[in-house]
Amino acid sequence: PSDLSAPPGKVVFFLVNDGSGTSHDLVIRDTTGKTVAKSELVSSGDSIVLTVDNIAAGSYTIFCDQAGHEASGMKGTLQVS
Repeated sequence: PSDLSAPPGKVVFFLVNDGSGTSHDLVIRDTTGKTVAKSELVSSGDSIVLTVDNIAAGSYTIFCDQAGHEASGMKGTLQVS
């Protein structure tokens, strides 16, 4: 999704890759460019859980950091408030 919202504190993401052939991940980056959290690769047809134990209020960039994925639009905003 291009936009997500969550409360501050512990947040649990359920990552499902229902595509075919390509693995994806989820990276959360703060406004300074620092990586706050990063999931493992999720293979096509698979799913994982990413838990962020203590995320502060603010706006974050979320994206897939596999080659070319962010540039092709696999990115969005996580609003924590």
